[in-house]
Amino acid sequence: MSVYPEVRVYADPFEGLTVQLTELRGLIKIVPPLIEADRERRWTEIGERPSDGEDGDVVDIYGAEAGPEEGWGFADFGRTIYVSAVVTAWAVFHDCLARVLRNMCLSCDLSEQPPVAKPVEEQVREWDRRFDTLEKGYRDFAGIPVAQWKTWGEVRHAHELRNALVHNQGQYTRAYLKTKLAYRPTEEDLPFALVDDDSALIDHEVIPLSFTLADAVITQLRAAATEVREAIDQTQRN
Repeated sequence: MSVYPEVRVYADPFEGLTVQLTELRGLIKIVPPLIEADRERRWTEIGERPSDGEDGDVVDIYGAEAGPEEGWGFADFGRTIYVSAVVTAWAVFHDCLARVLRNMCLSCDLSEQPPVAKPVEEQVREWDRRFDTLEKGYRDFAGIPVAQWKTWGEVRHAHELRNALVHNQGQYTRAYLKTKLAYRPTEEDLPFALVDDDSALIDHEVIPLSFTLADAVITQLRAAATEVREAIDQTQRN
């Protein structure tokens, strides 16, 4: 897993998570509208230029000036921002929960006990690599069965959305569509697809992303982390 500075720099990983997720919400709120505003400005400026009629259509001029690095003016930069935000939000959430569990249950100094230190290191590494192992760690080490919480469906949705974006080129997966919160496309999203047929979506259609969906994922992960923190506080009080 990559290092996400906010979570790892702050003494309290939850505080780092809150800072990073707040920044991600700002990113998806501010940047895509700025991109669209810049495109609109360019389009308007081209349309207002004097022309002798031999310059070509406005759309052709627009594409030529935008160039291939902007997809001839139509690159979906907004989606790129949303993908980055969702993937980063999940990584921050996973990293935060792994660090919290390690600090809570396996933070003792074992430098003078190598036979014990090695399996502890391997366990921590597993929590970093695999989220299902981390869930079991909360159950077995901290006595907090997070995977059984009713609200954990939001976490599963975020996880499977992230997996589809990272491992399946952003296309629908069977696992994602099995989550209760899976976003199924409307006819407006995919006018030429069979939007009511899950089998036609899997490995064929890209999951539509929007500010609403990305913001919901970030907000839900923050809420889930808060719930974990409250459960830990309750456990430690008892």
